[in-house]
Amino acid sequence: MIPFHRSFVPAVAVALAGLFVTTCPAVSADLGPQPNAPLAEPSPQSNPWQFSFTPYGWMLNVNGNVTARGHTVDVNDSFFQIVEKSDSLLAWMSYFEARKGPFSLFTDVVWADLGFPGHAQDDFNRQASGHPFERFPAVGVSVDANLHIKGHAQLDYQSVIVQSGAGLEVAHWSGPSSRTGLELLAGARYWNQNVDTSISLKGNFTADVTASATFEPRDVLKQILRERGFRLNPRRAKLLQHVIDQRFGSGQDITLSRTVQVDVSKAVAFAQTGDLEWVDPFVGFRLRHEMGASKELGLEADFGGFGVGSDFSWQVVGTYGFDTTCLGTPLHAVIGYRALSVDFSENGKFGKNGIDMVQHGPIMGVTFRW
Repeated sequence: MIPFHRSFVPAVAVALAGLFVTTCPAVSADLGPQPNAPLAEPSPQSNPWQFSFTPYGWMLNVNGNVTARGHTVDVNDSFFQIVEKSDSLLAWMSYFEARKGPFSLFTDVVWADLGFPGHAQDDFNRQASGHPFERFPAVGVSVDANLHIKGHAQLDYQSVIVQSGAGLEVAHWSGPSSRTGLELLAGARYWNQNVDTSISLKGNFTADVTASATFEPRDVLKQILRERGFRLNPRRAKLLQHVIDQRFGSGQDITLSRTVQVDVSKAVAFAQTGDLEWVDPFVGFRLRHEMGASKELGLEADFGGFGVGSDFSWQVVGTYGFDTTCLGTPLHAVIGYRALSVDFSENGKFGKNGIDMVQHGPIMGVTFRW
């Protein structure tokens, strides 16, 4: 055992007390700082970037028409009709957003390779009249023709739509447990569309032909006799005229009409738009209503094109987001409805190509945030 002197313990206590006095500020009995002690200023709150990524599915319904090389096909199919009759059904949709305070950046990507049926129907009606026989100017002919065609088409539709833009919150309203914000949006939407159409045609052709003439039998007979080389003296000519008048009269009206109808047999036409590619600027707004930390409602609308790319395009999206769990894993789910419309056309080498279509349907997705 190591021996200690009695004077050693008080000496150590005095030394520790001196160290404490030299290294710590003086405090009063209530442990508060002295009046001359500086106060530490609180650090400002940081506002970091927040990111979210939402892969989603879009149950497309299609209404409108597609024109490939001058052939226009009407398309009015629901999602279930597309699934039932499609020989290809591939798609990818996702939405990414980066937000810092009132400012946000976003990108939406839609890629789809679909096959679905279409319908084509047209009527071609032409009317014409005239005097086709130079030797018989009194003979007039009129034709009223109609070609009625019905077609069943199969479309292979490949679509890429990339929408990028920025948003700025310009107003907000807060309640006890809710918050509503209004954002203004601006950006550009890139389109790349390719449509192959195969059309099976059926129809019928109807033509009503009517010919009418008013003529003098004496003039006709004289013309025939002259062409045969006969020469009539005045006495014989007068006698022949008397016989013709007794038999036919002084003039005759003749009208002939006939209807011709031909069934058009099946035919198959192939047409391809090629890559239709353009960029539309757009402007719009977005409303977000947050109900606590786990639920939110969203409404977005924008308008674009304005003749820069397409003639006109518009979009409306309504969503509802909420927290849920799947197999014990917490998730933030999003459901809603989206409608996207575009009217674009261009004149190609082999005719007009274009799309005038509304794509709409329910959307469902899952949002990941960090």
